[in-house]
Amino acid sequence: MPTTHTSRRQPKQARAEFALDSILEAAARTLEAHGKAGLTTQRVADTAGFSIGAIYQYFPNKDGLIEALARRELERLTGMMKEALAQPAPFGTGLNARRMIRTIATFIGDRPRLYGILRAEWAEAAPDTPIGQGMLGYFGLIAGTMNRENPELGKRIARDESRFVLFRAISGVVLATALERPQYLGTDAFEDEMVRLILGFLSYDLSPDMPRLAREDDSFTSA
Repeated sequence: MPTTHTSRRQPKQARAEFALDSILEAAARTLEAHGKAGLTTQRVADTAGFSIGAIYQYFPNKDGLIEALARRELERLTGMMKEALAQPAPFGTGLNARRMIRTIATFIGDRPRLYGILRAEWAEAAPDTPIGQGMLGYFGLIAGTMNRENPELGKRIARDESRFVLFRAISGVVLATALERPQYLGTDAFEDEMVRLILGFLSYDLSPDMPRLAREDDSFTSA
């Protein structure tokens, strides 16, 4: 994990790496149990079984802990997605949409409460930060894969606004499902509906001259 302003020293040996992993896992469990507001370095230290001084050897404060955890989990999700999308898909089949949904459902379904917190950290990261760069890489991976499967569909997520809407819709629905209807995850019926959501978004386009509502009231205006 590259050095940032939130990480005071990097592990050089296996023991230090184990300690860092243990601290980050303790931070994840603390977030799940108490939320972001309830995360403290003392709680993390107690959960990890370390002294609070050991925590401060790696992180200056709880924000550093959350950032490192967010980076670790984003890297894990990106790795899972890269593996899932490694094999080519026949043109226009939507197979990669299914692969993507299964990967996200697996990732979120494991720890939905944690993901709900980290999702906000990812969304709020500035583009020039490590997390922001990681998000751009994640989006680029999926957009590139969809474009190779069907260039016309790939064009639909070329704009930042399109990627934001689509990815937030997917992650939001899967997160809500993991929290409210976990029995849906892993079923063909749920996967089919999610594929319809993705392909419907990618396939449908608006006419350039479609009427729009004026900003100040409900009257129509030309595009």
